[in-house]
Amino acid sequence: MQAETLEQIGLTKNESIVYLTLLKSGMLKATEILKKSELNSGKIYDILEGLENKGLVSESIIDKVRHFTASPPDELLEFVSRKKEAIAKEEEIIQKNLPELKKIREYKTKDVKATTFKGLRGLKVVAYDLLDKMEKGEFILAMGITENKDPKFNEFWHKYHLLMKEKGIGQKMIFSDKGQYYKDVKKMSNTKLRVLTGITPVALDIYGKENVLISNYTEPSTFTLIQDENTVKSFTQFFEQLWKIAKP
Repeated sequence: MQAETLEQIGLTKNESIVYLTLLKSGMLKATEILKKSELNSGKIYDILEGLENKGLVSESIIDKVRHFTASPPDELLEFVSRKKEAIAKEEEIIQKNLPELKKIREYKTKDVKATTFKGLRGLKVVAYDLLDKMEKGEFILAMGITENKDPKFNEFWHKYHLLMKEKGIGQKMIFSDKGQYYKDVKKMSNTKLRVLTGITPVALDIYGKENVLISNYTEPSTFTLIQDENTVKSFTQFFEQLWKIAKP
């Protein structure tokens, strides 16, 4: 076994080396561990203490000298099991406090007028957050939608539409072309589509009465969230005008 294997389950590099050294050599004094492991560390006792806390090393006093022994390899499974239990408890704590944390974030960000997110990861953050704020039966208004962007974004939006359907949220969309993405979305019962070719180089989504998301897919892709009621009103009026002239 290589030290890298133990690092993958949470041991530090030096802890991994020391544990394997003890496993191969049996009981050793600290000076012997340093010699056999070829570590040049003045923190050998800190390393050993870390392994003891993990239940992977035991200590004995012989002739007033500290000696150390590696715990049986089965203890590695116990160590991983304890980590899993700790993670489960941490997850439970976060789940319990998540609503309050979201309220804190909303309170701190409600005065923000514009925020820019970058790349697919940024889009996911803002899009999922906006969807959480929508109520069942509401519609998202979108225009400037096109096939012409990196396929990974179309794949994301396709999954997003399915999630919207699960939450009972609909969407009115004005497409700029009739590519495969248009055909896929058209099959969804929670969407109403119309086409107005070549109207805008960026896409725009209106969420409720306070949020507008402007998506620029040209690399580096950026997604700008504007939080302002007057801006939403203006874009909503513009959308309704385009909706009337767009073709079903």
